[in-house]
Amino acid sequence: MEKLFISVGLFVCLVCLVKCMRFSHYLFLSFRKAVPRSFLRSMGQWAVITGAGDGIGKAYSFELARHGLNVVLISRTLEKLQAIAEEIERTTGSRVKIVQADFTREDIYDHIKEQLEGLEIGILVNNVGMLPNLFPSHFLSTPCESQAHSLIHCNITSVVKAWCM
Repeated sequence: MEKLFISVGLFVCLVCLVKCMRFSHYLFLSFRKAVPRSFLRSMGQWAVITGAGDGIGKAYSFELARHGLNVVLISRTLEKLQAIAEEIERTTGSRVKIVQADFTREDIYDHIKEQLEGLEIGILVNNVGMLPNLFPSHFLSTPCESQAHSLIHCNITSVVKAWCM
């Protein structure tokens, strides 16, 4: 009797495993079919990525370039941008344009608009952002007023102004 229960249990586990495999295969294929490779380029030849110097912005830059888009990298640190641009051009063959901009300041948007003039931009990855502290805290406990203004410019004004350009 014990062997029967073990056999039934193994059979149920096998059926569940097959169903999970079919479901994951269905999901993978449906997402792959939903966005054809040429879709991103049909939006425009260029993608603009803010906060492209590190982390998620850098990863977006590489991935969009791998999909055949030219990329505009916008970040504060020129040296990081130059290194990333060189690596993207070398590994993917896509064209890269860099724009140095500190989003904690309010007077950068005319400069960015000039740099983007004439480009057929189809994708914006507005990834720029900052935290007031390394640990979670209340906004009103930000140490000084200038830091609060920097947070507002970087995290809020940049989002609004990006769509107005």
